[in-house]
Order: sequence, then C-alpha cells, then structure tokens
Amino acid sequence: MKKDLAYYASLEYPYEVYSGEHEVGDAYLAQFLDFDIKAASEDYEEAIELAHEYLIKHIKKELDLGKELPNPGEGIRFMKHREALAAYKNKDFETALEIWQEEAKIKNDQAMANLGLMYLKGEGVDKDYSKAKEWFDEASKYDNDSANFNLALMYQTKIGVEEDMGKAKEYFRRAVAKNHTQAAFRLALILLQDRSKLEEVKEGFDCMLKAASNGHTMASIQLTGMDKPLDESAELNEDFRSKSKEKQLEIINDALDRFIRPILVKDGGNIILIDYVNEPELELRLAYQGACVGCSIASTGTYSMIADTMQKIIDSRVRLFIL
Repeated sequence: MKKDLAYYASLEYPYEVYSGEHEVGDAYLAQFLDFDIKAASEDYEEAIELAHEYLIKHIKKELDLGKELPNPGEGIRFMKHREALAAYKNKDFETALEIWQEEAKIKNDQAMANLGLMYLKGEGVDKDYSKAKEWFDEASKYDNDSANFNLALMYQTKIGVEEDMGKAKEYFRRAVAKNHTQAAFRLALILLQDRSKLEEVKEGFDCMLKAASNGHTMASIQLTGMDKPLDESAELNEDFRSKSKEKQLEIINDALDRFIRPILVKDGGNIILIDYVNEPELELRLAYQGACVGCSIASTGTYSMIADTMQKIIDSRVRLFIL
C-alpha cells in the first residue's frame, strides 16, 4: 500500500482528552500522543475533531517535505531517534550526539547505548573506552540488548577492560534473551569450544540455531541441515511415530551406537545427541566431538550418512541439525 496522505489518515493514532484550564479557559484539550498536535474547545467532540484536522494538515506538510512519519504508538521520542540515526548514517555526528545526549537525560536506553558506540569508535568524539563502558553500563541497567552485547565484546576482547569470559558470557546471555542475533552466534562459539561439557554444548547449540534461524550467514554454514527442506510428501513410519518418546529415543540411540559412532570413533571423532523433538515435527540435534569438529567431510559426507540412517529407521520427514 502506498504511504500517502490517505494511508496515514486511515491510521488510528492514539489521542487523549484532558479537561481543565487550557488555552481557551475551562475547556477540553485533545492531544495526539505521537505528535505535538493538540486542540482545545469547550465541546468535547469538537476538541477531538479540531485536533484531527490539525493532524491531517501536519501529515500533509511532512509528506510534502519528504519526511518520514511514525506509525501509531511510535511517538515523538521515536522520531527524534530516527532523526539522530539519519544524521549518524550521514556522518553528521554532531547532530546525532546532541540528540542522543538529550534523549539520554530522559532515560532513553537506546540513546545511551548509541552514545557508548560513538565513544567506542571515536565518532564525533575522542575515542574513550571508559566513557563507552559508562554509557553501556547505564543502558544495561534497562537491559538494553545492544549495550549488553557491546559490554560482552569488551570483556571478551579486552577492549578497555581486563578479559573476563565469565562476564562476557553473562552479558551475551542477556542480549540473547532479547533475541540479539550476533550475541547468539558469539555465545555459541564460546560455549562450543569444549564439547565435553554437555550443558554448555546444548546451550551453544540452541544459540547457534537461533542465530541461523535469524539469518546469520556464518551460523547457517556452521549448522549443517539448515538448508535442507522438510520432505512434506514423505510416507510416514506410523509404527515408529506411534511409540512413546522414550522408545523412539532408544531406537535412535541404538542406531547411532551401531551404525554411526563406530565409524566416527575409528577416525578420532564422535557424536552426541543434544536434543530430540517429536512434535509437531521430528527433529534431531546432534553435535560432533573430537576430530569431527570442523572437519569439511563432516558437513557433507558424514551428514548424508547420518541422514540416510535416520531416514531408514524413521522416515524421510525428519529434520536433522548437526553442529
């Protein structure tokens, strides 16, 4: 749909009506919350009607100037943030800095995080890791995912602080909880370094899957099976699917023990079953160990061998992810 005057006029922008002493005495004041648009009248309905007329005139003027308008509920503060972002992208760091400093005063945590980035990179200000961390810490109090991600990076890569992998993981986890894709990928890499710690491997697998599902290219490459479509037309193995989850797991583990693990162990590797989901679709999550980790053959030939085995004992309508 074309975002013209008719489009914006059709949107239900929120407004509030106040009664009391305003511009015309004892009247009603109607105000649209996403704009600095208001009108007063001694009549309740007329105040709303006037405010709506002023809103339409404002929208037309902004569209004629080629300016971007907020969606309902985004508010004046959102537009200030967009203005700062536009300035930042155009390398007008002075304007961006000024807006974000004002926004930070009213507890805008994203503005705080952006100020941290400017000090971290030395954009419009002298590079200052201490000030960057101060702003990230302040934004982190509001659980800002960008601030938590950057704090994690600082502790992981020793930027202005001593290396502290415990704190790095803590901040990455907080960012992942807010669906931060880069944080999910980086945390996965940390947790998957030692594949003997099953709980960390499981968490790392979940993080890698989240990052890949969000379109992270490197995560998709690391996680074999992301590009494999589910065979919707497959004939289902009703005998297997009717069994309890515990019995299904017995069959899967037996197949891994008999047909897969002996081959991998012979070459110095192994594989562990991280998780098994049996509804609404069957899904196996496996992780390589030992020499199999990072092996190019593991992502092609070994994956095909495992997939073929699972399709024989189950059916071809099963998702298989291997890391």
